[in-house]
Amino acid sequence: MKKSQEIIGLPVFSIMDGKKIGQVKDLVINPEEGKLDFILVSNGSWYVGARVLPYKAVMGIGEHAVTTESENLLSDIGDTSSASSLLQRNIEIKESRVLTDKGNLIGVVSEYELDEISGKIVRLEYKTAQDESKIDIVEATDVLTYGADVIVVREKQGSPHPSHPSESEDINPKASGGETDGAAFFKQRQKQFLLGKKLVQDVKDNSGNILIAEGTLVTEEIINLAEQHNRFTELSQCAK
Repeated sequence: MKKSQEIIGLPVFSIMDGKKIGQVKDLVINPEEGKLDFILVSNGSWYVGARVLPYKAVMGIGEHAVTTESENLLSDIGDTSSASSLLQRNIEIKESRVLTDKGNLIGVVSEYELDEISGKIVRLEYKTAQDESKIDIVEATDVLTYGADVIVVREKQGSPHPSHPSESEDINPKASGGETDGAAFFKQRQKQFLLGKKLVQDVKDNSGNILIAEGTLVTEEIINLAEQHNRFTELSQCAK
């Protein structure tokens, strides 16, 4: 069994030529089947040139690397309709709220565990609503729905009911402005990846003047500045 945090960040190697072909940046879950369908692989800036590797093409997930037979098994996101469709649906496991079929919110997912052979989700770990310092577990067999807003599970008999969320509390903490468009989703994830990176060359404005200097650490303010001057792509390419 592997936890998601043990997979994300691993280098991906081609067995055929013994070459590193990228790094695992995210896991693409099929919510209907409750399993990992694709691994998102990047060899540079987040979602700039990112490709997908079908999970069936993964030969192994070890402690130090993910292996596949050949780099040719990677494909562009736009060329793989099923992967693109899953990404646009924005189904996230971590940080999703856990709702019972009786309508009780019992916690927020902090981690999930996969069978590395089949890619099936085995169990979820969640911070309990009563005490966020406590971790509880729900088996995948008790999950009814992996949704965009919440994960619905069978309520255990005799389980205590958490206090109801306030009326002002949104049941979907992941949504920002209600955006579900794939391009907007990709850009948001890219922004998250850029935060804390350092520029390895200057980003210049339309007049050729230095807008953001080499060596600058990327913050939200820097991202906003780049967007104001239509230089977000250049910022992405210059940040390492």
